[in-house]
Amino acid sequence: MIETYALSASLHLGFVKILLALLVVHLGLVFIGDTAKFSYIKRLMYFLPTYYIFMAFIFFTGMLNLAILHFEMSFSIWIMIVCWVALIPFGAIGFKRLKAVRLNKEFGKFKKFMAIKIFCEIAIVGFGTFIGIVL
Repeated sequence: MIETYALSASLHLGFVKILLALLVVHLGLVFIGDTAKFSYIKRLMYFLPTYYIFMAFIFFTGMLNLAILHFEMSFSIWIMIVCWVALIPFGAIGFKRLKAVRLNKEFGKFKKFMAIKIFCEIAIVGFGTFIGIVL
């Protein structure tokens, strides 16, 4: 059981690191490219499923770790759950803005919003990871 927990915990942390890297890539995708082309929006929309797949991997490995710990909840586990749940509305709001920018073509406002959103997501993931590792 200890080996299973160690493997699952390392996978969980690995997926968190990949998610952080994907957030940096997402920031790059927002600011790189010609906004006049439809491929700009299409590229951002194609990126999002990858981001959400890794969020699902984090959820799955976190639940596996929790089951191995016999569902004993600690403060750090609660913080990580709250951080994971907090990422969902950020993603929904970002997707809604992405759909709206196709129609209104206000790319300057969109880029500013996405920069703030992505930095907030990086802070949330970083905070949850820090609490999970330290506590």
